[in-house]
This record gives sequence, structure tokens and C-alpha cells, in this order.
Amino acid sequence: MKEKSVQVTQVVSDITCDICGQSVVNESQKNNMTNLDSFAEYARLVAEFGYGSSRDGEKFHFDFCEGCFDDLLVKINELKRLHNKGS
Repeated sequence: MKEKSVQVTQVVSDITCDICGQSVVNESQKNNMTNLDSFAEYARLVAEFGYGSSRDGEKFHFDFCEGCFDDLLVKINELKRLHNKGS
């Protein structure tokens, strides 16, 4: 005889931008996907600092919508120009 039981599991139900707070998942996908863990249509920044760094062992994870990622790229390019100017 087969015995059945109900098991509770956690699933990813939404992904929000760490800058603007808006969902990066459109409503259609939210309604049609039971687990958004494999959803990949957003930018993700992961930084880990290693031994000897002043941030030794620290880990950072950020998720961005496309608009905020584009704004971030502009800022990164500005910083690159500033640092290259001084070289």
C-alpha cells in the first residue's frame, strides 16, 4: 500500500529589484509559473571577498530590473572615466 503525506516546500514566488523595489517578473509569468527559481530575465550581481581583504568573508547578492541595471551601467562607466582621467 502506498502512503501519502503532504510536505511543505518553499518556492520563489517573486523577484524584486534591490534598487527600485519593483518586481522583475511580469504578471503573466507570475501567474503561470509555480516556482520562479529558474527565472533568469533580470540582472544579478554577486560579490564575495576573500582572505586578506578588509571585507574578508563578506558576500553580497543584488537583483536588478533592466532599467536600474542600465542606470547602474551609466554610473560604472562614469566611475571608469573618472579613474582613467587620473591615470
